[in-house]
Amino acid sequence: MAIEEVIDRAVQLNQEIEIEYCTRNGKVFTCRISDIRYSNYYGGMYIQAYRLDMGEERTFKISRIMSVNGHSFSRIYWKQIGDDFKRIY
Repeated sequence: MAIEEVIDRAVQLNQEIEIEYCTRNGKVFTCRISDIRYSNYYGGMYIQAYRLDMGEERTFKISRIMSVNGHSFSRIYWKQIGDDFKRIY
């Protein structure tokens, strides 16, 4: 299943999910999000969701989501991250 299908399912079923996300600066964090929807402002490549740990609405680029509920995806655009990426797997 592709990341887009997982996101579609979460949107359709109004599911709360846990994502591992890589920022454009190469920082990786995990958070739980709810109230997920596609961003009208940024287009279909982004989602907006409520980040439960921060208590705030946030926007996430779908291609930077590394895992959903522990299921990994390898579509990060590594060229965007550059040499600053220090995560060890």
